[in-house]
Order: sequence, then C-alpha cells, then structure tokens
Amino acid sequence: MKYIPRWMETKLAEALESNPVVVLTGPRQVGKSTLLEQADFFKEWRYLTLDDADALEQAKEDPKGLLAEDRPTIIDEVQRCPELLLTVKYLVDKTHRQRKFVLSGSGNVSLRKSPRETLAGRARYLHLTGFAFREFQSLSAQGVLEKVWEGKEIKAADVGSDADIMQAVWRGCLPGVVLASNTKIALERMSSYVDTFIQRDIQDLVKIRHPQRFRRLMELLAKATGWESVQEELASSCGETRTNVSRYMSLLKDTNVFYELKGYSIKGERSYKQAKYFWFDSGVASFLSGIHSPQGIKKDNVKGKYFENFVFQQILSWASLQMITPELRYWKPKSEGAEVDFVVRSGDKVIAVEVKSSKQLSFGDTRSMREFLKGHPESGPGIIVYAGDKIYPIATNIYAVPVTAF
Repeated sequence: MKYIPRWMETKLAEALESNPVVVLTGPRQVGKSTLLEQADFFKEWRYLTLDDADALEQAKEDPKGLLAEDRPTIIDEVQRCPELLLTVKYLVDKTHRQRKFVLSGSGNVSLRKSPRETLAGRARYLHLTGFAFREFQSLSAQGVLEKVWEGKEIKAADVGSDADIMQAVWRGCLPGVVLASNTKIALERMSSYVDTFIQRDIQDLVKIRHPQRFRRLMELLAKATGWESVQEELASSCGETRTNVSRYMSLLKDTNVFYELKGYSIKGERSYKQAKYFWFDSGVASFLSGIHSPQGIKKDNVKGKYFENFVFQQILSWASLQMITPELRYWKPKSEGAEVDFVVRSGDKVIAVEVKSSKQLSFGDTRSMREFLKGHPESGPGIIVYAGDKIYPIATNIYAVPVTAF
C-alpha cells in the first residue's frame, strides 16, 4: 500500500531542530507507526518498537544496552516501559542535547504523564490525528481555515470535487478505514477498532467490571454527538451510576477519542456553560450509533450531526499543526435562539465556524453567524462550512466554504 505523506512530518522536523526529544501521541491506529517508519525524514533513523517482545525485555532489563548505538532513535509504543525514559534523559544530558529521540505511543494517561515528569525541559509534545480530508487527497494544509487564521483574503472559487462527502463522513479519519478497498472491509476495521479499544486500551488503564455497560455508554454518546449530554440521563440509560459515567467519560477524553467543548462568551455575556461532546472520528461515532453503511448516514435525521463531527475533526487536524494549539468552543447565548457550532480562539485571534450539511445555502443560513459577529468584534470573518462546491461571500464578512476546501 502506497504511503500517503502526513502533514505532521514538517512539524516533527521543525520540532527536532530545537528539541532533543519529541513525544508523538494520538489515538490507536491514526498512523503514528506508519509515519515514523515510512516518512523520508526518518529513513536514517533507528526504529525500535516495544511491541517487539525482545526489545521490550531488553528495555526493562538492559535499557542502556538497547540504546547504546549512537544514532537518532525512534521508540514506538514507549508507554509499555516508562522506565526507559530515564535512560533517554540520561543520554540526552550526557551528549549535551545532541542525541535525538522520537517517542511514540497511544495517547493514554501513562504516556502523557510519564514523559512530562521525566523529560521536563527536553521534550516537545505533538499530537497526531487521523487523516484530514484534504490530507488524504494529498492537498496542502493551506485550506480556507488556515488562510483566515493568517489574515489572508478569501477569494471566491469553484472547488468542485468528485468525492462523495457523506461516504467520507461515514468512513471518518482512521487510515485503515479510509484506505479500505470496499465497505465490508471498512466496516470490519471499524468493529475491530472499537473492540480493541474496549478490551485493550481501556483495560490497560483501569479494570471495568461491566464492559458491556461501558460500550452502551459509548453508543449513547455517539448518538448524541454534538449535543449537550446530561450524565444523569446517560447513567439511567446504560445502567451505571452517575459516578461511573463521569469516570468513563474522563477515560474517553484521556485517551483522545472523545472531546469536550465548553461554551464561549465574552465579559458580561450570558451563554450556556453546559459542555457539548464530539468524537475524534465521525466514522467511529457513526459505527457506534449503529450506522453500518454509507447509505445510512445520508438520512436527513442523522447526517447533520455526523457531518458536523466530520468538520470538527478537520479543525482538530488543523489545530494539531499550530505552534500554540487553539482553544475550541461553541457559542449559544441564553437570550437568543442562535448557535455557532465552533469558535476557534488563540490569544486575540478568534474565528467562528458554522456547519450546514446541505449542498446549497441561503442568506437565512447566516442568521446565527450574523448574531455572533454583531456581538463579537474580536472575531475575524465567519465561515459556514457546507457540502457544496463553491467558495463565495454569502453575507457581509461571512463566507460559504465547501468542506473540501476547508
């Protein structure tokens, strides 16, 4: 299978210019190992994986021997032996920060905490998401969102694409699913992903007495993606205590498969504070919801929320490339019937993004965005992402942008 270059390659190379260690995390199967093995930048690097039983044994019993070869080194699945990080620290300090390492593994609690404690002042932390839509199409990361963020002018354009957008929403961002040759294989890989996540990743962190209830909670959260979930109702529906539901939701967030968005407001503004939730992948969310074919996700009563989740993961991929990761929120004032799906903020930069799953937009579709811009002069141009094929100004300071160009 041909390797598709990842946007993260450039950021990895830049990070290694000024840091002896880079820690690359991300959910299972988003392509971390493939990137580190296949990217041209790492061709001369030594690659070790602690999935290899022999390498893991030596990492535990003879870490200095394992890393004795004075070469830039990749250590994959490093969370399997946190003790190895002490040797990495020793070698970095001994060589006056000349020895280079990339450490990689699933984004779970053990990986995120151990390096920060052991490698303070020596490491840069990067997060890999699944494929962005433009990335899979071998397009640059310079989409409309990046251009607006940089203060560049948005120009009207016809960006027609042959892509079946709702098929892309159903498949999501996991490389193995995106690259599957047919729907059956894609479905099998989604199922395997969810089963492995519950049986291995979560159980590595904490023992769950009733895995079936945990899965039921995941299914309920997937059906409510983009909504304001109430833990009491979730607890009742999946047969768990509210305490356990809260704990399980924290686990999903800690493993980077589930994201919490809080309400956005400026001083003196009354807005909703209850969190909304999105999955890292629209494909996994639709699978957990019982949508097992691309045709199922095209139904009017479900396509909107998974299209919105798909746009969320595009923002997530873009945000992972920024020097300072922007904060992501939503806006819903208590005094209006308006709502803006995403507000991206970093310092004094603010961009509002609304999502519509239709292929055509009208001026009426800009109502919420107009309300937001009216009360938030700190924001740049508003973006309405939709399923059409033209970039154009739909209202003053508001632009319609196809998801393929976003």
